[in-house]
Amino acid sequence: MRRTALTLTVSTLVLSVFGAFLHWLQTMNAFEKDTGFSIPGAGTTVVFLIYSVLAVALFCVVTILWLGRFERGTDAASALHCETVIPFVAGWVLCAVFAAASFYQLFTAAHSDFPLWQRLFGAFGILAAVSFPFLFGRKGGSGAGGVGRGASVLITLFSCYWMVFTYKMESQDPIIWNYALEILAVAAATVAFYEVAAFFFGKGHVRRTLIAAALGIYFCVTALFEVRSTVINVMLGVTAALLLVLEFLLIANMSEKHGEA
Repeated sequence: MRRTALTLTVSTLVLSVFGAFLHWLQTMNAFEKDTGFSIPGAGTTVVFLIYSVLAVALFCVVTILWLGRFERGTDAASALHCETVIPFVAGWVLCAVFAAASFYQLFTAAHSDFPLWQRLFGAFGILAAVSFPFLFGRKGGSGAGGVGRGASVLITLFSCYWMVFTYKMESQDPIIWNYALEILAVAAATVAFYEVAAFFFGKGHVRRTLIAAALGIYFCVTALFEVRSTVINVMLGVTAALLLVLEFLLIANMSEKHGEA
């Protein structure tokens, strides 16, 4: 299943990158130059929305219908088993990048309109970043156990706060398109991390988690082409990368059902 996992993970990324390209075209052509408001019925907006709906539908169809013929684990020991050390190393690399971005948020909070909210966001982000590697095991193992459970819960709680923080910071902007995709991205990622956390408590659901992860990846990558803080873009990119690793592991650890070729 490793080859299948790689194929589907790369396909998710490619679909997401193309969605990001369409959204970039939208930002270039579907907004008034003077006011920044969206142009009603703009062709690039319609194309982007139709593509997004089709991409989401494709994620669901592939996950529910095609992957439904494979057996799936419900706990972290089986569903997130690591054959190599690569996921664990990737976790630490993503941890370092996300922690650096969170440090920046923490130490620039004095210049924010909501300094306390941003300080909490930065501090919480550092704790969440340190948790990333503990979702994965070393070669031949998994992140199952008390530390993994704590890490998965902490990342989920941080994602919840990130969603509230984004709305708090951006809700005064009259142009909803300026922050709508970011909120969708963080919301989808939050659901995905919540579903991943369920595996550490022995109650995971692979297909549901894969759909949430695919949506999180799609919206995180798509939102990267919006004009916002570079640091937030880095955090969205790291979130997408983390979900890609989790998606790969979940698919790679599936197996043919007994009695099927």
